[in-house]
Formats: sequence, C-alpha cells, structure tokens
Amino acid sequence: MMRAIVLLLVGAIATPSYGQSSAELGPNSDEHPFQCGAAFAIMAKVYQEVGDAKKSAGYQTKFDKLGAQAEGIFEQSQRSKSDAEAYMQKHVDSLAAIAEKDAALVINFARRCDQRFPG
Repeated sequence: MMRAIVLLLVGAIATPSYGQSSAELGPNSDEHPFQCGAAFAIMAKVYQEVGDAKKSAGYQTKFDKLGAQAEGIFEQSQRSKSDAEAYMQKHVDSLAAIAEKDAALVINFARRCDQRFPG
C-alpha cells in the first residue's frame, strides 16, 4: 500500500498545482503536531523512495521534533508515550488513506505544515 501512495505523491509533486485543494489544519492547536507529524512522516518516506536523501532527512527531522512535542502534549494530560505514538500512527494511517484518493490534497497539506512548522 505504501508503494502506491509513494507513486501517487511523487506524481502530485511533479505536477504543477494551479488550483490548490483546500488543506487546512484543524482548529485545535494541540492536534497540529499530530496532523503535521503524520504529513512529515509520509513526505519523508516519499522522498526516501525517490532517492532524495536530503529532503527525506529534513522531513524525518521535522517528524521527530513534532513527535517529541506530541509526547509532551500527552504527558501534560497524564497519558503515556505509547499512547502518543499510537495516536500519531492513527494520523499517519488516516492521511495515507487520503493520499490514496487525493495525493494533491496531502501535498498541499504538507506545504501548509511546512509553513506552520518551518524547521
């Protein structure tokens, strides 16, 4: 399944986007590290698959930072690190399912996340 997602996303990255699909972060800012972390995990995998190690590493670094933030959010709520990891995985799985149907939407969402979490 991940191979098909990678192919869809690579095609979407290579195609100019004239009409941007709506890709908005949710209203709850505590969700942003999970939402964008999922996008960054997918983008890291995509760039790894196409052989762009530099971009893959950049997205992996962003994912790692947001993963730590997400764990902190859960710790404040007296929830475990494993709960945070499972919740992040749920977001990755959901975004991967969306990518199968609309790769451009996921690309645009990742761009929005790049703006929200630039480095």
